[in-house]
Amino acid sequence: MKEICKDTHTGRETGGQSLQERVASIVTRCLRTGEKLPTERQMVHDLGVSRTILREALSVFEANGMITSQQGSGRYVQIPNIGMSIFNTWSIVIRANPSMLLNFFEIRCLLEIHSLPQAVERANVNQIREMHNQVQVMLEKAKGKEAFVKEDREFHRILFESTGNILLEQLLNAFWDLFDAFVVEPAHADLESAAIQHQLMLNAFTRKDVPLLADLMRDQCADARLRIMNAIIQYEKNNMDCSH
Repeated sequence: MKEICKDTHTGRETGGQSLQERVASIVTRCLRTGEKLPTERQMVHDLGVSRTILREALSVFEANGMITSQQGSGRYVQIPNIGMSIFNTWSIVIRANPSMLLNFFEIRCLLEIHSLPQAVERANVNQIREMHNQVQVMLEKAKGKEAFVKEDREFHRILFESTGNILLEQLLNAFWDLFDAFVVEPAHADLESAAIQHQLMLNAFTRKDVPLLADLMRDQCADARLRIMNAIIQYEKNNMDCSH
């Protein structure tokens, strides 16, 4: 059997996998089993590299969110949040080019509307109950002329959580975060009508009336698009005033 030699300066093996590939194998195993990563001392021994080289290899996975450290406990492997990566990058781009927010909004609406059949079919009783609770708070707040931004977002989060698609949930959360960061006016002009619209959505969702639910979602998208356009206009106006 051919002996594999390791270069402890670069972390590469001269006759086989690179250090990065071997670390990826460890990460994959831990992700599959739910175990935390071995200690640094153990990995240094098993991989035959210095602690510095090991940390450089691990940093790649830490940067993409796959490895998280807990002080006094060690390193753990988790499914990365693609939404955080999108937000951290594109929030900067949107500040430079606000109209990009409309592109994200278009994707959000497409994802939401086309995911409704899966959401309706896969929702469980607890999720429907939680959506009902959010709607009740919306209705109560609307009567008192109080905005219900948090409840609105939570309603939609639960709705699409019911698809069981974690990537969809992460993407939609990222889009909401982008709109919040850009200070898109979250309050509806007519709070009572907006709250009732969510009630109608919940009723359609419970009855599994996807066509009606999709129509109601399109109406919401049209309203939200108008608020985004107003936010972009105001943002560009403020920047223009500051430049003079």
